[in-house]
Amino acid sequence: MITKTQIDKAITYAQYIELTKSIITNPFPPAPYDNEKMLRYTVENLARMERVYNSIAIEQKLYNLLSSISEKWIWVIVTEPWCGDASQIVPALCAFAEVNENIDVKLILRDTNLDLMDAYLTNGGRSIPKLICVKAENFEDVGTWGPRPQEVQLIVDMFKNDTATSFGQKVRQIHQWYDDNKSAALQEEFIALLQEWKT
Repeated sequence: MITKTQIDKAITYAQYIELTKSIITNPFPPAPYDNEKMLRYTVENLARMERVYNSIAIEQKLYNLLSSISEKWIWVIVTEPWCGDASQIVPALCAFAEVNENIDVKLILRDTNLDLMDAYLTNGGRSIPKLICVKAENFEDVGTWGPRPQEVQLIVDMFKNDTATSFGQKVRQIHQWYDDNKSAALQEEFIALLQEWKT
């Protein structure tokens, strides 16, 4: 269960964007961003986050469901600026939450909060992003989601045994899927989730 201390340490989406920018502009970035590839991924991720957040169109059915939530919730999102999936998903989730002031978003960095991450593993792994919806009054779990839409998870699973395709090609294909899908699969999953969580 998420604690008040963990919530108090969390940051807003705006602070997360500023953190990402500070990492990119730091002449001596901390690990793992001192690795040239990781830093390059993070630069690309910032551009993705800004593009997704500024261009997302929320479907009417999802908008109506989000608007109808009367209970106060906190969406705790475990994430990291280096994570490619997070760059495509976190801004969309934050846009969803902005529909209703009853949903408060708190972002927690995975790598410095492994105790929290380990309480919400996916198939035994520390996969991110991970959304944990809790009641604001007592931090009781409502439900979880993550780390990626089922459609793209199938692609990731397929790639696990694919030795013919390079890592870079796999990453490009996955991001192409996200770009083509425009958060539609994510929205469909959240329509089903919200109907379940509200009951």
